[in-house]
Amino acid sequence: AGKITLDDDITTYVPELQTGGHRITLTHLLNHTSGLPSFTDQPEYRTAKLQVMPLSKVLAMIKDKPAHFAPGADWAYCNTGYRLLGAVIEKVTGQSYGDYVNEHIFQPAGMVHSSYDQTARIVPQRIPGYTAAPDRKPANADFINMTVPHAAGALMSNVDDLWRWEQALAAGKLVRPDLLAMAYASGHTADGRVTGYGFGWSVGTFKGHPVVEHGGGIEGFLTFVLRVTDAGVYVAVLCNSDRPKANPSSIAHQLAGLVLGNAAPVATVTLASEQLQQYAGVYRLNPGRKLGFVVEGGQLILKRPHGEASTPLQALSPTEFLAPDNEVHFTFLPATPDGGRRLLWHPAVGAEVYAPRVSEPLDDPEKPAVLLAAEILDKYVGDYELAPDFVLTVKHVGTSLTLQATGQDVTDLIAETPVRFRVKQVQAAVEFKSDADGHVTGLVLFQNGREMPAKKIR
Repeated sequence: AGKITLDDDITTYVPELQTGGHRITLTHLLNHTSGLPSFTDQPEYRTAKLQVMPLSKVLAMIKDKPAHFAPGADWAYCNTGYRLLGAVIEKVTGQSYGDYVNEHIFQPAGMVHSSYDQTARIVPQRIPGYTAAPDRKPANADFINMTVPHAAGALMSNVDDLWRWEQALAAGKLVRPDLLAMAYASGHTADGRVTGYGFGWSVGTFKGHPVVEHGGGIEGFLTFVLRVTDAGVYVAVLCNSDRPKANPSSIAHQLAGLVLGNAAPVATVTLASEQLQQYAGVYRLNPGRKLGFVVEGGQLILKRPHGEASTPLQALSPTEFLAPDNEVHFTFLPATPDGGRRLLWHPAVGAEVYAPRVSEPLDDPEKPAVLLAAEILDKYVGDYELAPDFVLTVKHVGTSLTLQATGQDVTDLIAETPVRFRVKQVQAAVEFKSDADGHVTGLVLFQNGREMPAKKIR
């Protein structure tokens, strides 16, 4: 409507936001390059999500929290950004976010089964949300007040309405084509690195076709939508469980694959062993996962930890490689002035990840990287609630810690830093969190690419 520009400073609309003196634009918020801390990552979020949460409470959660990076310097998914974008809509239009979306998106697109969710409202055929108990049997999902996600979620729909939305977008009814093209195009960091993320969409390729896709998750529900932009293929998968046995993203890609058939042959290049050797080493994707690369027989080989199968990679260019068994791409970024190197990991499903090269073995040794004093280990002893009726119990045994999840065997924690521990028996890690006074408030479990916070309850 011409009332804002994507280069506007967010403090024009939300002057109370602390930015550390940085200029954060609406584009930074849209493509997750703002560097702002996400309010959903804060320790108090687990209890705060049960109550009404105005924007003032969101801002209070991140007040005085350090930024992850300067605006535009890097990429990190941030729910705070989309809450702020909802506040911009409300400030500029004078409408609530829910009313605005209903009037300007749902009604013009003919989406008769879509709305901003309100827990107390009676909705015909509303579907309940479930989770999984420790024994993997279904259980009712946790409650979340829908004022919490606000413009970062909180919408109800079904697959028929999502198809209507896609058709309205494609016909130019809702958004100008030039703006929609920006949403579907990857952003860049200030130093020119591709983020693989547009405005609310992950951007990449699938079976040789350009694709934009995104998942959603909230208590009781998981979703995934993808569109293959040059083939007219649109897939939406909605699931009323936040821990389903079949992941919606996998289902969506399988369905799209059935329609697209086999990909065209990939054009590869041949690189000298000396060129490949510069990429050899171990790269850390997150505290619980590493990948290794070696050169064997003139090929770059992907090595996974714990003796998992190795994969010869196909060179698509001097810097980009493909794992043909799962369509994962790896882009090696230029070396930093100090000789360091990072790669951009493009999974077939999900967001891209920057991984630094580390001076560590792929399979960590059994001994701890650091030896911690007994008084430090004692601080971490206690119970941590990962989900209702699912608790992680940490004990101090001998010179180290053990961890036991509800209904599972005891595992050993191997100290890597004073706050981060590797789980010896499985590919996972935990990182303990403390408040400003040094009191341990919780931990984060890193496993299978997920970061799962758990509050210390005793």
